[in-house]
Amino acid sequence: MPRFRETVRTLLRERLLDAAYETVADRGFDKLRMAHVAGAVGVSRQTLYSEFPSKEAVGEALFQRELERCLVGIQEGLDAHRDDLRAAVEAAVGFTLTLAGRNPLIRAMLTSTGEDGLLSYLTTRSAAAFDTATAMADAYAAEAWPTIDPVARELAVDAAVRLTASHIVQAGASPEESARRIADTVVRVALSTGGATVPPPRATPA
Repeated sequence: MPRFRETVRTLLRERLLDAAYETVADRGFDKLRMAHVAGAVGVSRQTLYSEFPSKEAVGEALFQRELERCLVGIQEGLDAHRDDLRAAVEAAVGFTLTLAGRNPLIRAMLTSTGEDGLLSYLTTRSAAAFDTATAMADAYAAEAWPTIDPVARELAVDAAVRLTASHIVQAGASPEESARRIADTVVRVALSTGGATVPPPRATPA
């Protein structure tokens, strides 16, 4: 029975966050009202407050949930191409750019911009999200491509994260094209020292 109650509570929490996300994505965090979130899910405000004691707590939970989803997607992109550094970077960056294009919370996290009041109080936490993404990518690269010089690897990871954030703010090309350009830059940086080699990009069928 305790496990069942915990499952129900988890489902309720996700439904509440989904309802809050819809409002934040459509109208901004300033327009989020706890009563609206409770009404959208069909629960009392007391039930909502038992899960999230404040509007800020809702915002924090949304921030953490979207960050986790973003990091999982990045890792899946890397995992799909562990034998090809260029393709792995392209997949991970492409996923992030596409996600940020449709997810204002991810965009705010990675660029420190709270457009139209969107989670403006949370944008100070974007530095932590930025550092988390960088640390995760660096640890992954060290394990997947150990022959890359550590200094070059660190520079390449930093370039990948910063260039991705820059392209989110000022998108001048499609996510696919931007991802290809960033991947090419990252591979060049990664191979700037040391004796690592990276397979050439796969030929595109005519």
